[in-house]
Amino acid sequence: MKLTDLIGYSFGAMRERKLRAILTIAMVLIGAGLITALNGLTTGMYQYIGGQFGTLGANVVIVLPGMESTTRITEQTASVIKQIEGVKIAVPYVQQTATAQSAGASASVLVTGSDQRYLKDIFPTLEVAEGNLVAPQDSIGIVLGHSIAYPPDRPNPFARVGSVVSISFSVVKEKLPQTVKRSFVVRGILGEMGTSGMFLPVDRMAFMSLSAASSLFGTSGDYSGVNVITNGPDEAERVASAIRRLYGRSFEVYTSKTLIALIQNILGALSLFLGSVASVSLIVASVGIFAGLYTSVMERTREIGLLKAIGFKKRGILGVFLAEAALIGIIGGVLGDAVGVGLGYGMAVVMGQMRGQFTAEMTAGGEGIGYISPYFTPENFLFVFAFSLAVSIIAGAYPAWRASRLDPVVALRKE
Repeated sequence: MKLTDLIGYSFGAMRERKLRAILTIAMVLIGAGLITALNGLTTGMYQYIGGQFGTLGANVVIVLPGMESTTRITEQTASVIKQIEGVKIAVPYVQQTATAQSAGASASVLVTGSDQRYLKDIFPTLEVAEGNLVAPQDSIGIVLGHSIAYPPDRPNPFARVGSVVSISFSVVKEKLPQTVKRSFVVRGILGEMGTSGMFLPVDRMAFMSLSAASSLFGTSGDYSGVNVITNGPDEAERVASAIRRLYGRSFEVYTSKTLIALIQNILGALSLFLGSVASVSLIVASVGIFAGLYTSVMERTREIGLLKAIGFKKRGILGVFLAEAALIGIIGGVLGDAVGVGLGYGMAVVMGQMRGQFTAEMTAGGEGIGYISPYFTPENFLFVFAFSLAVSIIAGAYPAWRASRLDPVVALRKE
């Protein structure tokens, strides 16, 4: 019996059970589409995070107070870290959220006080668009991030070089809330870095000298953290390990590489969970394929007996039903890849709106992380296609085997 005869019989059978086949293909399509969309969203998020932390110098180690530690970061801490081999400079900083006011407008900002001579080492892509950075001894100067000076949702600038900006924040003294307020002169405005969001919101940060920030926030010699600049990217991980050995769990130590890995591990776990949920659709589809082909075997018992009587071998009958199962997987996988692309972009828009609102609240008035485009790779498409095909063939294996084992004499007698 020729291969064309087998294919012709298979397609003929598909036409006879068109509705059942369409429903089964639809189930495969839904599962494949969900997996494709989730893979694209996860890959897009990975690329976004890599781009975000790409603005942080590869030779920078960030030292923060431990979550459960009472150990403070002081000038002595920075001095000790400076002595570690491979360290170029340790730059302590003070950081706190505050409210900036200028010309009747207000904005929530993340105020950072540090030695600005090393800002370019910490953020290699940082550029000063207008004016200059603040000198270490400047007690009234301030540099604004691009989104603060030029809010994207306002037609007029918030402040310009030379403008007076008031920085205020609330503290509790003697169990009573009080507002601390001080005026600063805008010395410079940074160029847009495109890092608005929860990770590195440089565009929504305001920079002043370390002494000015310490005086403003009354930190009494305590620092929010230390940016450790090493002699090169290859030294960053070694220096980070040395700091961990030196201070144990008293401090949290990160490099751009470890920050990316940490967040990607979280995303990977989330992606695995969501992918498992999406895979349930394909498992349900496999049950549909099994039921459909098994029913088909029962309905076509006489036809199978006739095929065997005219010369079809066991492997021929097996091939017919496996080809039918594979055809369902191929069609469902290809259409699922196509539908998954559209679904991925649609989900990105919806998730972007929700994420943008949430992160805007988390960053105290920032525009938040909005739309992140999904990214689809050929490997993802091939994986989903192969998975759909494999599930379909596995689901159709038993009905196909059952059909190939039918006795032609018994099958021809069946009514």
